[in-house]
Amino acid sequence: MNELQELQQQHYLGRAKNAVQSFLVRKLLIPKVYLDAKWDGWSLDILAIDRAGVGDVHGVRLVPWEPGHHERAGYSFFLEKAVSAALSDFTGFPGHFRYLTVVCFESNKRKWIPGKGVLNQSLAADGVGRVGLLYVNVTEEDAVVETLLKPERFRSSKEIIELTDRYVAETPANWEVRE
Repeated sequence: MNELQELQQQHYLGRAKNAVQSFLVRKLLIPKVYLDAKWDGWSLDILAIDRAGVGDVHGVRLVPWEPGHHERAGYSFFLEKAVSAALSDFTGFPGHFRYLTVVCFESNKRKWIPGKGVLNQSLAADGVGRVGLLYVNVTEEDAVVETLLKPERFRSSKEIIELTDRYVAETPANWEVRE
């Protein structure tokens, strides 16, 4: 990938982060939102903590869907593998809600529909919780987030509550309501 392509990809991912941040701000009740967050050793593209930092923890990772040579081999197969790998990597994340966001870098591309394997893999092992799947095409005039699979809340724990309190106290949010 050359420098220009890398810069364009960086811009696309930045637009996706802003779009998902706006989505969470509309969806949650007075959230604190952190971009490029480090959460207990986890790298997240977006972290949102509901109710002004004392509520549920929402972690988001982006899955880039780049145009190119994979198209001839079947885009669904390659994207499905990338999402599946990202889901496997998200197992054990200490948070209440988890999202993977497919970021499309090409205009006029039909929306990806997750296969049965990804749908099954999105569920928690004990059935309590499901990773949400979001989709955003950043080449459009307005990068709008669409929900492909609604997330379901994972179990809470004392660890998550302690992490939340510590993180909010030590880390300034990128977006929050201030009075």
